[in-house]
Amino acid sequence: MSKLSKAYALLIGVGNDLPTTVLDATAIYNILVDEQLAGYPEENIILLTEKNATREGILKGFDELIGKIDEDSSVMLFYSGHGGFYEPWNQFYLVPNDFDPDNYDTTWVKAEELREKINKINSRRLIFFLDSCHAAGMTRGEVGSGVSNTVSKLQNPEGLAQEVDDGKGMSILSSCREDQLSWILDGDHNSLFTKCLIEVLKGRHKESFDEEFVRISEVFQYIFKKVPERKPEQRPYANLQIYDDFVLSYIPQELRTKVNTEATPQKRTVDKSHKPEVVTAFRKREDARAAILFVHGFVGEGAASFGEMPQFLMQDARFEEWDLFPFGFSEYVAPHLGKSIWADADDIEKLADYLATCLKFRFRQYEKIAILAHGTGGLVVQKALIDLKENRLKDLSHVLLFGTPSAGLKSGFLDRIFNKKYRDLDASGEFITGLRADWSRRFEEYPFDFKVIAAVNDEYVTSESVFGPFREEHTLMIQGSHFSMIKPKSEDDEVMSLVHSLFSADATSEQTDAIDKNLVTGEFQAVVEKFEPKAQELDKRGLEQLVYALEELGRADDAISILSKHPLSQADSDVMGVLGGRFKRKYLKEFKTADGEAATKYYKKALELAEANQDCRQIYYHAINLAFLSLIVNDDHSKMTGYAKKALNSCDEDNFDSLWKLATLGEAHIYLGNFEESRSFYENAVVLAGPREKHSMYTNAYAAYTQLMETNNPKDPFIQFLDTNFLL
Repeated sequence: MSKLSKAYALLIGVGNDLPTTVLDATAIYNILVDEQLAGYPEENIILLTEKNATREGILKGFDELIGKIDEDSSVMLFYSGHGGFYEPWNQFYLVPNDFDPDNYDTTWVKAEELREKINKINSRRLIFFLDSCHAAGMTRGEVGSGVSNTVSKLQNPEGLAQEVDDGKGMSILSSCREDQLSWILDGDHNSLFTKCLIEVLKGRHKESFDEEFVRISEVFQYIFKKVPERKPEQRPYANLQIYDDFVLSYIPQELRTKVNTEATPQKRTVDKSHKPEVVTAFRKREDARAAILFVHGFVGEGAASFGEMPQFLMQDARFEEWDLFPFGFSEYVAPHLGKSIWADADDIEKLADYLATCLKFRFRQYEKIAILAHGTGGLVVQKALIDLKENRLKDLSHVLLFGTPSAGLKSGFLDRIFNKKYRDLDASGEFITGLRADWSRRFEEYPFDFKVIAAVNDEYVTSESVFGPFREEHTLMIQGSHFSMIKPKSEDDEVMSLVHSLFSADATSEQTDAIDKNLVTGEFQAVVEKFEPKAQELDKRGLEQLVYALEELGRADDAISILSKHPLSQADSDVMGVLGGRFKRKYLKEFKTADGEAATKYYKKALELAEANQDCRQIYYHAINLAFLSLIVNDDHSKMTGYAKKALNSCDEDNFDSLWKLATLGEAHIYLGNFEESRSFYENAVVLAGPREKHSMYTNAYAAYTQLMETNNPKDPFIQFLDTNFLL
């Protein structure tokens, strides 16, 4: 029995005036059925061409497929032929072989009929390749030539794709976008889209061979790259709502011998025991005319990225008119570089295309749309709005960007922490500078309420990057970290108050404490003037703010003096640790020596207090941070080793295997060169960790390992382990 006994396919090449469509479907069939190539069982493939690709034949083909598969199956749908759009009925459809333009309403295959059939396919491992907008050079005639201004050749393939989309995680890849055509290059027998699909099924894209399969993510990446490389006028479209990075085919037999059997296996598919539902809407009603889109970044949380915010808004009568939707890459599959806070320009471009298309088609019932975006999701929004047509742009009411690196990331951050893995986000790079120039040209004034919001304790994105490209009246500051800023714990949290006020007529321009904004925008003297006279009366938050401002003004001795006299400093190592963490994050963003030294100083003081109080958890927390700083800031391997051993010894005194104990053990063993032990502890830690904690662990582990081993080779086994467990 074939290892791909659960792989099924329905391949349709309509023929008629498009003989190439038959060649396309047949070519895919020949690859799939060949045991030396893709390796599908012959009985699992349904091929419909020419007279078998009639309306009745297509619908029966779906019924036959539905009867064969179960929830463990993977399903490949392939359609090559014409698509159409009947404007009076706002009707998208496929054009079967027996289509009659004079009796179109009884001979077409409506998008709704396709969606109904797809809904009956009892598997979420489903990909639909749609090649439905062929160039004139491929045809012998025009669709609907005998009908006057009724049935027209399809000009919006993304619209057809979205009408077919079942909204449950099916992947759709269309050959081209609005007002584009699907081309055949000179000398080829297949369409360019199908040619690239054939190449990827034959493993032509493979550079490393860690497994003997071709997965959906590889197909997307290859086709998105190669089609426009060869024909710039043609850019594929995808819905990007991939439920599972499942196996589409084998690689050919001659390539299987190249597979590295010792490579670290990557977890690419959804855990079957969980079977999570794909959340595509928080609230959707047929009569609603206003919608809020929550555009998340690339961190991998999907619909959970904004925490309870959508639920709190739905419980609020002031938001009764609004439907609410999550938007972005599915949480069940990684973008091109793996799930992360960052992404490359290609990922952003794909998602921006998808957003623009959804605004036109999927969300067309809404006359008023608000967009809330987080992190790199904000770059996606900006890219999409630059090209959005005026007739739809006018329907946007609000655009709020939270923690978005609109001015990019400093090269030092990319070099030292990620070794330029995300170089497309370099502040001086082509993507960011181009985005800024295009945005400025398109928007001298905004036709929507526009705000960019930074978090006081954002550990990844500087306020300069959030605020820099925009006028001050569009900037706001709120409490929290990069992730917590958009995850309210109650209806009364600051971010909820901010959203409420911005959606109301009396929107305020200052949501958070002015002191916090002064801190992140460099107005340190104002903070000192307010807080220094009453320094000994301050609570923990006020004390942190004052000390930070004093440090920035070069008054480190005064800061230490105030801390040493403050009641909290006598017994609260957490105060010192928080300050140490603040300077550590600042150092990792800007790599200023003074910040690294300040972080080290506060962590040392915190460690002294923790040891005096015999608090084992505080001891290993501060010790492991000092090990990291000893390596990254000072390249002092002796101190790094000493602090790592101290952290390990303190972990032994903690009877509970908490997340941060396991993470500390994993990191400490990196410093001691015990990579197998490190791997074991990280494997246990990652089970307990959410996306924020995973990124925190990954940042330290990746930076430490690459500096110690002097390599950032993605094929390095330990780097592969980190990427697989923390980014995928």
